[in-house]
Amino acid sequence: MRLATSSERARALFIDSIWWTVILLFIPLGPSSEEIPLSPDALAATFVLWLIVAQCIPLLITGVLWVVWGTSPGKRVMRLRIVDADSHEPMTRRQAVLRTVGYVLTFTLCGAGFLWVPFNPRKQALHDRIANTVVVGEEVTATRLRKSP
Repeated sequence: MRLATSSERARALFIDSIWWTVILLFIPLGPSSEEIPLSPDALAATFVLWLIVAQCIPLLITGVLWVVWGTSPGKRVMRLRIVDADSHEPMTRRQAVLRTVGYVLTFTLCGAGFLWVPFNPRKQALHDRIANTVVVGEEVTATRLRKSP
């Protein structure tokens, strides 16, 4: 199996971030601007709460998609799959849950968990290491190669 490159994973994450942004634009989170208290402490608490919720909802939806599809929308577009690192079988529900927890941790660390990918022989980010998964590219068949321009 071919491991996904750092740039393929980055493009998939970019695609995922687009749909995350769309979700956050159309789902009202937190109080409206008229309801925000004028006190600086309450404003700071509201902002922190909104930030946590706004980041966690897309990450948790991604985790659910990992359970259902075994991949995210961005990885689907990029023809990437998430599999068990040892057997190369589709990841289990347990691995999807562990990967989701690790993904939240990766984003809590401002994305630092992704920095492992170029230096890890199995191209694993922090959340992959926690769940024992790898991201692989779909195999390109000889028929598809012949049909390409």
